[in-house]
Amino acid sequence: MNNITELHNLDNFKERAINAHNWTSFDPKKRGEQIIQAYSEQLKEDIETLQNSDIKEDVIQGYAERYKRLFSSWINAKSGCASSVITGGSGFNVRRAEKANRSEHRHFELWQEWRSRAIKAILRKEQPKKTNESELTRYREQLNRMQANHVKMKEGNARIKKAIKTGEDITEYLKTEFNIEPHMIEWTLRWGFGLTNNNANMKRVEARIKELERKEEAKEKTGGSYTLLEKEGVKVIVNFEADRIQVIHDSKPSEEIRTLLKKNAFKYAPSNSCWQRQITQNSISITKQLINQL
Repeated sequence: MNNITELHNLDNFKERAINAHNWTSFDPKKRGEQIIQAYSEQLKEDIETLQNSDIKEDVIQGYAERYKRLFSSWINAKSGCASSVITGGSGFNVRRAEKANRSEHRHFELWQEWRSRAIKAILRKEQPKKTNESELTRYREQLNRMQANHVKMKEGNARIKKAIKTGEDITEYLKTEFNIEPHMIEWTLRWGFGLTNNNANMKRVEARIKELERKEEAKEKTGGSYTLLEKEGVKVIVNFEADRIQVIHDSKPSEEIRTLLKKNAFKYAPSNSCWQRQITQNSISITKQLINQL
C-alpha cells in the first residue's frame, strides 16, 4: 500500500482527543497529542504486519477503518471521564465518575481485544490452505535442511576433536559457522554437538514423508478421493486433496452424532460445511467403525 502514512494517521481525532482530557489532565493538549501519536504508531505497526504477510490492500483498508471506529468510540467514552483533582472536590459526583471510568475501560478493552483477534484471524484466513502435496514439499525441504545441518555438526565435532589435540584456537570458526555465543565457546569445545536428537528427528520426518507419499500414491489411484459411505442424508469421503476424511450431512446432524464425531477427533469445518479429521491409517480404521452410527 503506497499511502500508508494517510492510512494509519489519526490526526483527524486530535481535537477530540485533547477535549477528552479537559477534566482529567492539567495539560489536555499534551495528553491528547500523546494518545494520537501512540495509537497512530500502533496502527502503523499493525498495517506493516499485514503488509509483510502479503495481505490484500482492501483487507488492510477494512482493518484500519474498523480500528479507527473503535478508537473513536473509546475517545467518546473517555470524554465522559472526570477527576476531582481537576474539577475540584465541591459537588463532584463520585458515582457518575466511577461509571464513566468503567465505561471508558470497557471500550478500551473491547477495542484492544478486537485488535488482537482481528490480526490473527486475517493472517490465518489469508494463509494458503494446506494440502497433502504442500505438506510433502514442506517436509522434504525440512529434511534437506536437517541433513545439511547434521553434516555440518559432524564436521564441527571433527574440528573440535582436532583442535583439542593440536591446541588450535577455533573460536572464530565456532562463532562464524555455528553462531556460538562467546560465553558458550568453552562448553562447546568440551561437549561438542550432540547428534542423537538429530537422528531421531530426521527419522520422524522421514516417516512423515513416507506417509505423505503413500497418500499421494492413493490420490493418483483414486483420482483424488473415494467414498467410504453414501446413504440418505450423509456421505463420508476420503479426500486426499484436502488430506481429510470428511463427513458431509445434508442437514445438521443430531447432538448424539455431533458428540460421537467430536469424541473421535472430528472437527466441524465451516469452510467445507462438513466434519473432518486428517487422514491416517488409524483415522480411516476408526471412521469405518463409526459408519453404521452416522
